[in-house]
Order: sequence, then C-alpha cells, then structure tokens
Amino acid sequence: MTRPSIYLWRGKTYVGQRAVAEAAGVAEGTVSSHLRTHGHLDHLGTGRGRHGNSRPPQTRPVCIAGRSWPSIAAFARSVGMSPKTAQKAARAGRGDKLLAALMTADAKRRTAA
Repeated sequence: MTRPSIYLWRGKTYVGQRAVAEAAGVAEGTVSSHLRTHGHLDHLGTGRGRHGNSRPPQTRPVCIAGRSWPSIAAFARSVGMSPKTAQKAARAGRGDKLLAALMTADAKRRTAA
C-alpha cells in the first residue's frame, strides 16, 4: 500500500490531491494537471475563474404575463422547463412557448391542489 502524498496549498497542509481539490473548489484532475505542468500548487486558482477573481454571472429579471422572476433560469425551474430550453426560446423571441409553459405549470398546480 502506498502512503498518501502530502501537499501544501495556501499555507495549509492537505493529504492527497482530492483534499486539495475540495479545498480549492476544482476537480481532482485540475490539481494533478497543475502539478504535472508546474510542479507546485502556488498558482492553483479557486473554483470558477482565475484565482478567485471571477464575478458572478449577470442575470436579468424576466416578466411574463404580469409575473416576474429574477432570471430566466428561475422561471424555467418554476415551470419545470430546462433553463437551456427557456433561454433558447427567449432568444428566438418565442414568448408564446414560455407563456404556454407557464400556463401548463399553473394548470398542473391547480389540479394537484
């Protein structure tokens, strides 16, 4: 049985690449690749973006039939539609498809209650 490797990242000691990956918010393969490329973890970033400088994605409120949601993804979740499908419909100007999904979801809620 091999002994687990010990890594130093941002002043803390971690046992195994998986522990470093969880702390950094990246995949284990990212840690492995970084070690193969650079031989150290000094420049390993944290999660999305480079080195923690990422901004959260911008969202715009969505209003359909007098009701509003904070984003198209929130709308999609509330009507049981995939966010990607809702985004495509909105970009294509298919408000009728979004309204139909809203009406269907409302009808399902009414019959379930």
